[in-house]
Amino acid sequence: MKYYHMTSLNNLHSISKKGLIPQSGDNSKLIGDEKIKTFFSEGFEGAIALYVDFQIVYDKVRAGQVKLSDETITQKIMESKSLSDYLGEGVYLQFDGTNIKNERNFENGCTDMTISPNELMVCVLRGKNDGSIVFSRFEIIKYMMARVQPEQIQYYGAKYDGSPDFEKATIRIREKVKMYYEKHHVEIREYDTEAYQFTLYGLSDFVKEFI
Repeated sequence: MKYYHMTSLNNLHSISKKGLIPQSGDNSKLIGDEKIKTFFSEGFEGAIALYVDFQIVYDKVRAGQVKLSDETITQKIMESKSLSDYLGEGVYLQFDGTNIKNERNFENGCTDMTISPNELMVCVLRGKNDGSIVFSRFEIIKYMMARVQPEQIQYYGAKYDGSPDFEKATIRIREKVKMYYEKHHVEIREYDTEAYQFTLYGLSDFVKEFI
């Protein structure tokens, strides 16, 4: 299973030296997760479900329907124009999850382990006709969405006190993803094509060439 971690461009120099280390960053706080962990999503399905949750929480904070414990994040959200504006430019990192125990679930997975820089790859799209490179996380997630239908998403994860009923969670997540797809179908359809090849760059090489 391939795991995905979304991060900002300005974090890449540090990650290329230290790897992904357990912490509680702004993205985790946005969805109310204060644990000190290394966070990730399992497969395209997990990355999609998490991104949709980011959008939902972002919209609710903007509408005054959700109050975050961190006022700094709330202020940043209110001053931003969109989720992409709030998050800023970034990438998706991929790593092998074979020997990593996921303590949570496929969407908001976590571990106490540090992921070595040597294990991290940057997700990119390469144009088949012109060799162009696209690495923006906002384009990568659209590519993922173009290849995963809501009905393909299945909730799974560890059993713990307070963990949801898997069947009900699956229905709930599919409904949220379907609503997002309906609202953003034009953007997603741009990548429903064979014009791009999903490929990977070694993190160190990517930082040297693009950052």
